[in-house]
Amino acid sequence: VYLQMILTVGDSFTYGEELADKHNAWPYCLEVDGVVNVAQPGFSNDAIVRTTVETLEQLDLERVIVAWTTPHRIEVNNQHLTPTSHRKYGSICDQVFLDWDEDWAVNKFYTQVALLNGYLKSKGISYVFVRTFDVPNCNIGPWVEGSMVEWMGDCPKGPGGHPLELGHQRIAERINEYIRNLGWFSR
Repeated sequence: VYLQMILTVGDSFTYGEELADKHNAWPYCLEVDGVVNVAQPGFSNDAIVRTTVETLEQLDLERVIVAWTTPHRIEVNNQHLTPTSHRKYGSICDQVFLDWDEDWAVNKFYTQVALLNGYLKSKGISYVFVRTFDVPNCNIGPWVEGSMVEWMGDCPKGPGGHPLELGHQRIAERINEYIRNLGWFSR
């Protein structure tokens, strides 16, 4: 069995929001030696790209799983805003999203994917992209088919809609199958 330390990055679904123990999140259920999980609740794709590059420039890791999130989040001064972030951030959301452009958001997402795809290829790092929720289809880079929301199905969810332990196990099963087929490890 060939096992490997990997980097995982994403939003609350990858972080393990609403789990009693964050080490039950799907990255820790993967069949690998170890995980560096830099995901954070509310992370935007801006933050996902930035954090992936910053982490890989500091650590010598050869494998990465990037869990993309909705393109309807943006990072402004380290705040991850969505059109419905009023409770957390107040009226700044009205100004940021006053003229929100759906096409612009989706095109920005494609640009972010292309940027990270090119960076990872240039570094010779093996990587996989996964969808959390509300992520457009994209043909840039290697994608696991489906999304975390689909894979967790009717599993119990926390009050905020995040997967609980069984959902994380199902997500990990899908990703394990995909990376096993890539030859990242064998069983």
